[in-house]
Amino acid sequence: MFVRPCWRPTSPQDALEIIEQHPWALLVSNGEEGPLATNLPLLIDHTTTTEAQSELILVGHIARANHHLRALANTETPVLAVFEGPWSYVTASWYPNRDMPSTYYYTAVHCYGSIEMQVEEALDHALEDLTQRMESHYPGGWRTSEVPRSEITRRFASISGFRIHVSRIEAKFKLGQDEPLRDALAVASELEQHKTSQDQALAALIRKHNHARND
Repeated sequence: MFVRPCWRPTSPQDALEIIEQHPWALLVSNGEEGPLATNLPLLIDHTTTTEAQSELILVGHIARANHHLRALANTETPVLAVFEGPWSYVTASWYPNRDMPSTYYYTAVHCYGSIEMQVEEALDHALEDLTQRMESHYPGGWRTSEVPRSEITRRFASISGFRIHVSRIEAKFKLGQDEPLRDALAVASELEQHKTSQDQALAALIRKHNHARND
């Protein structure tokens, strides 16, 4: 991914926050006839992160009926997980002088690493973690304990769990850092007037990643 120095995150935590807040990812790997890609949720495995071990591990699952699974289980080359954070089309009409072409502001994180297939017990824990994290955003969210245990375990035969041991991260925060500061801040101001959570989040990131400029 092409990343100008000014588009790099201010800290490694910036990239991790994109992964945490936007876990719906695109998993890509090599196949015999070309690239294979599957959309799925990927979560950071916090149980493996300690003061002594800071390796980033992503956890997910995939349908056994998906032919991508066989390629993943047998691959010896790195896989790629793509996360997309807040983004927006930026019309030139938002710039004070309307003197620059329209563009996109966006955030993206690419994680490269090796894949490891999970045993059923690990898959069980991962699905419970996924459910708890996702349902925590909803008042009175659903719990797996609300259904018979068999309703959970019977699905294990249809899915395979995996972990990705991340060896390299590329992050891009293209938020107007290479444009006049007044233009970037004008975009942030416009987005702040919108009601969507994505536009509000993008506006906050624009201000964060341009605050140290003095031009």
